[in-house]
This record gives sequence, structure tokens and C-alpha cells, in this order.
Amino acid sequence: MRRQITRFALVLLGELAVGAAPPILSAQERVPGEIPALLPTECVEGDDRVAVLLVGSYHMSNPGADRFNLEADDVTSPGRQAEIIGVVNRLSAFAPTRVAIESPWGDTVSTARYAAYRAGEYELAAREEEQIGFRLAAAMGHETVYPVDVRIDLPEDRLESVLEADPSLGRYMAGLQGYGEWAMATMAKWLSEGTVGQMLYRMNTPEAIAWADRGYLEFFAPLVTDDDYGGAEFVATWYERNLKIFSNLHRISEPGDRIFVIYGAGHIPHLRYFVTLSPRFCLEDPLPYLAE
Repeated sequence: MRRQITRFALVLLGELAVGAAPPILSAQERVPGEIPALLPTECVEGDDRVAVLLVGSYHMSNPGADRFNLEADDVTSPGRQAEIIGVVNRLSAFAPTRVAIESPWGDTVSTARYAAYRAGEYELAAREEEQIGFRLAAAMGHETVYPVDVRIDLPEDRLESVLEADPSLGRYMAGLQGYGEWAMATMAKWLSEGTVGQMLYRMNTPEAIAWADRGYLEFFAPLVTDDDYGGAEFVATWYERNLKIFSNLHRISEPGDRIFVIYGAGHIPHLRYFVTLSPRFCLEDPLPYLAE
């Protein structure tokens, strides 16, 4: 059963009208002893918050930048191109006003490539930010795309210090290896047996989003010995990167915007969580846009 994603608080202010978003209360409007209702997680009719559509993707260009990497086939082949165009056509129904991509904040290379693409002077590279992000932005007639990424290296040395102090904790790294191999085999099966759209749909189900973040808490957070919290610091660095990406979504958005975000799937659990707790944003469910 699909997870209920509308959040409620215990309130004494009366029941909310069905489908209506409660107003954001100022400090003066909050009554001591009473807990006001939180805004619904998902966008509702008449919502004036910034709508965000998050789509987690596999890395189409095989950059090999992650601990475990999927060996994807060539998305520039005619068959895959037709599938990607189908995905973009469906995503166009969201009618985004801005497209955010996984390129560093302030990056002018990506924006220059996008301008050249619109002018018919650049052939899209095999990267999801271009194959999907550039295409969608161009279909909407956008002047530019918005790089929002923040690159922070994960502190591998902090893990090593803990493992050297307590070699028995190596069992977590062994578990991580099995987990990563299973995840890559699963995605390889999805991709080999289906279309790009079907792959993205599966990657953006609530179950897949939850599994995308599980490894950090299951295998890294327990890496601690004495007062050396190397594993927690490793996880905190990952959280820091995603929180800064979320801060950049604030920087590019204005009231009434509809922001489409195409990102590596591992980032989606955090970005989704931050969006759901911010009164500035509301979430759009990606699955209706990805369904074939």
C-alpha cells in the first residue's frame, strides 16, 4: 500500500478543510499550548509554495565516481534516445519553471553548453543532467538551467582510523560490499529488461528511495570506537552535502516556482526529507510523470 505521506499534527484549532493547505502562522499567530497543523507534504490545489519534482537517476555516463557503480549501456543509441525523449515528454506535464541539475553551484560550463544546445551548436553528452535536464528545460523554453550541486569529498580516512583501532568492525564493510553488489545487480537487471522510463520509475518508488539511503546508517554509522566517531562523521559529511544542495534550491526559487530536479538517486532521500519539512516547498510525486 502506498505510504501515507501527508503529515498531521495534534491540533486544537479545528479540522482543516479537505485538500486545503493551512496558512503558515507567524509567531504572533501561534497560540501557546496549541500545536498548529503542518502543511501537507504534497502540493495541493491552489498551493502557493514552490513545487518540487525530484527524480533520482542512475549515472548514464558511467563516471565511476561512486563506491559502487552501475555499468549502464549507451544512452545515445537510437533506442535509448527514443526512450529518453518519451520520459521528457511525460515530465513536460509538470510544466517546470526552472530545471536544477547536478553540476556545481556557479558552474558556467553547464550553462554555456545548455545555451549552445538551444542554439543547435552542441550535441548532448551521455549524462542525465543533459539528456533529461537540458531537454526538459529546452522543451519549456527556459533561458538557462540551474546548477545546484556542492562537491564535498567523503572522509574515507575517518573510516580507516576506526577500522584500524577495532578490526572486528570490518564486518560492516563486508556487509556493505554485499549490499552494494546486490544494489548494482538489481539496477542492472531493471535496465537490461526495461526502458529508461521504467528504470527511473523503479528507482523513484518509495521503497527504492528508502533503500538508497539505508547503507549509510546500516554500515557506516556503527563504525565507532572509544571517542572516535569516524563512521558518524562520514555520514554527517554526506548529510552536509545534501543540506547545502537544498540551500541552493532556496537560492534559485521564488514563490510560485515549479522546480524540476534531476539528481543521482542517492541524494533523493535527503532532498525529499528537507523539502517535506520546509514550509517554502511542496512535493510532487514523480511516479505519475514517469509511468509509461
